[in-house]
Amino acid sequence: MALRALFVLTSFMGAFAEDVAEALAADDVCAAGQDCSLELHQLRGMKVNYLEAMEDEEEEVMEGGGCTNSHDIGVWKHGGRRSFDAALNSCGRGCAAGFPCTKDCMQRKGYSGGCASCMAQLVGCSRDHCMNQCISNDKSPACTHCVKSSCRPKMKACSGLNAGGH
Repeated sequence: MALRALFVLTSFMGAFAEDVAEALAADDVCAAGQDCSLELHQLRGMKVNYLEAMEDEEEEVMEGGGCTNSHDIGVWKHGGRRSFDAALNSCGRGCAAGFPCTKDCMQRKGYSGGCASCMAQLVGCSRDHCMNQCISNDKSPACTHCVKSSCRPKMKACSGLNAGGH
């Protein structure tokens, strides 16, 4: 009885494997005139860093002065500089260092979308390069050094502000 069940199970799995193999092969072929774009189910298992892709796009757009317009300079000079580290820390940690959430949070602090994008990129950079140094104490010398050396140049290039890393 057990042998018969094993035989039936093996036969079923063999037939199923052939169907899967045929379906996968069919997915690799794109006939003329068909839409051959990748579908979400085809991307499963691929490591795609969406935040990094967003950061690259934003850096190109914002290169050199995302925070140097009169509005953002006004926010910066009237308390923004003083509260910058605390505000960015609060937004970054509250958003688990996610780009869209951090950007929106910094916009709610009064900054323009472009400037807030630069600030969200700073949080992402800190997450990607300084997580170990900053996770328990964002004011530690190791954290400050890491952010200053790894992320501040990108922040300055994007925003025009020499900020990040206290």
